[in-house]
Amino acid sequence: MLFDLAHSLYVVISTVITIVILILATIYLKEQKQKDVFLKFFAIITVILHYSGLWVDFLSTGTAEAGSALLFAVYPCHVCMWLLVASAFIKNRKTIGYRFVTEFTFYLGIVGGVLGIALNFNYMGNPTLADWSVLQGLLSHSTLIIGCVWLLCGKYIKIRVFNTISILLGMSLLLIDGVFVNTLFEYCKIGSVNSMYLLEPPVASMPWFNTAFMGVLAIVVGFLITATYEQIALPKEDRWYSHLAYWYNKKYKKKTKTEKEEE
Repeated sequence: MLFDLAHSLYVVISTVITIVILILATIYLKEQKQKDVFLKFFAIITVILHYSGLWVDFLSTGTAEAGSALLFAVYPCHVCMWLLVASAFIKNRKTIGYRFVTEFTFYLGIVGGVLGIALNFNYMGNPTLADWSVLQGLLSHSTLIIGCVWLLCGKYIKIRVFNTISILLGMSLLLIDGVFVNTLFEYCKIGSVNSMYLLEPPVASMPWFNTAFMGVLAIVVGFLITATYEQIALPKEDRWYSHLAYWYNKKYKKKTKTEKEEE
């Protein structure tokens, strides 16, 4: 049962620890090498926690079973986990590709991590923290959140309206992944896995809350949040509409007679 005493305590304690870790890291980690080590640690520990159930099962019983969630990127958090690894280990950080990866990872990690803790399916099926297969799922989402938020705190990304493009591209990546995984399972005749919730919505009683709705919602909310941030935090000349106006005028505005003579 979600938000019983154990689950509620985990949410509160995890939130406090996450905030404290990020504040301390922001205060004391000043050199880029230190920031990179911090990011790499939480990227790696998230992967280790995700697969740790296999090792615990094998060492406890002598056997271990790997389900679809361990072998394939079935859910958004699985994709986010590997994107966080890419964000931590890609060396060339001046490319458009790196910017796309880090920006989308930041937003997906926060949303996916919070939902993964608050609405954890493993805990719903087995409401106890004494089972490692349940606890590791919660812990891995907690470390995922720390790593993804650090992309902003460590100044790997900047909050800008044009992050919305990264969100759009990232949602397209999730769609491609979902189609691939679902098609593969169907082709191999091993049952439906409902990757990225393309076949069925995550909540049966809310059929309207489907993948298309979530994708559009993510883009709209992302734009509203970043636009509001720019309006508050940036001078007018640095805001998104000023950049668009400059680009439009430079590309399409007819040159005056004086400008032509200067050329």
